[in-house]
Amino acid sequence: MKLLLSLILIFTIAFNYGESLKLGLNNNIDYSKLENQVNQQQQCFTSSSSFPTGYSTSFVQIAFNANTPTSNGDITQTSYMESGTVDIDFVGGQLYVDFEMDTENSVTKGKLWGFSGNNTQYVNIELNGNEYCFEEPLTYSIPIFDLLKYVSDAEIGSVECDLFMYPSILGNSTNQYLFVDKTDCSLISASAQNNNGTPSGNSLTNFYYYEPSADSSHFQLPSICLNSAISSQPKLKSLSNRFPKIL
Repeated sequence: MKLLLSLILIFTIAFNYGESLKLGLNNNIDYSKLENQVNQQQQCFTSSSSFPTGYSTSFVQIAFNANTPTSNGDITQTSYMESGTVDIDFVGGQLYVDFEMDTENSVTKGKLWGFSGNNTQYVNIELNGNEYCFEEPLTYSIPIFDLLKYVSDAEIGSVECDLFMYPSILGNSTNQYLFVDKTDCSLISASAQNNNGTPSGNSLTNFYYYEPSADSSHFQLPSICLNSAISSQPKLKSLSNRFPKIL
């Protein structure tokens, strides 16, 4: 799974930067050219006291040949479209994703919960008319804003943004960037680009209806994940390509 903001997410969008924006090889945006420019001033997330306790947002993510993790820890490339909603609670270390993913050959709808307290995640999906809940160890960290690195000022259309870089759960194989509205520090968009010798590919995410706090009701597991026998890990591995990529 991929970070949503490791988020997160995860991602490249059609952005308007003016003359300072350059396209590199393979049609990837070279964000490094925006660093160290004059008259740059970070507005959002300048200290831990300015971080929200969490956030809630809808999203649409499109990827072409983007790096994604496999069940055995390797990296593969996948093209897909995904949409849904995300809630992340920084304080409680909880996340929730309600997603629909189209991977060319199949469409999967489901929900995912992740809890750092017991390092466990649950995925509730429907397959062939049957509903399942899968449980597995949480192998990634709940995304937090502490790891954001300010890169530059930027613009999406006419919206002035802070551009941040943030680490990927895929390590240095993927570069990830986040665009934040300077006026209210809401998430606007995110991009990810394959890197470090992996095949060319990227993904983009747009965020909608951003709120600077999570909906606590979304962190309640459904009865199928509490009262039914949880599906076994071997079966889970065969279904890993159906899990949301926004993370």
